[in-house]
Amino acid sequence: MRAAAYADLQIIRRLRNRIAHHEPIFTRNIADDYQRIHDMIAWRSQVAAAWMDRKQTVLTLLAMKP
Repeated sequence: MRAAAYADLQIIRRLRNRIAHHEPIFTRNIADDYQRIHDMIAWRSQVAAAWMDRKQTVLTLLAMKP
């Protein structure tokens, strides 16, 4: 469990760094990244995960992708 959580956090950190440094993320599977972030938040707080579900627009944008 700890190793899997650490691996997921590393992937999330790399994504954050790419975004923060204005590097392209077009080749990433954003749906997987979103799910990984959601799972980590839900692991910590179901209330926060539910709030994220209500506020997010990522899934709508991904559905519009050509």
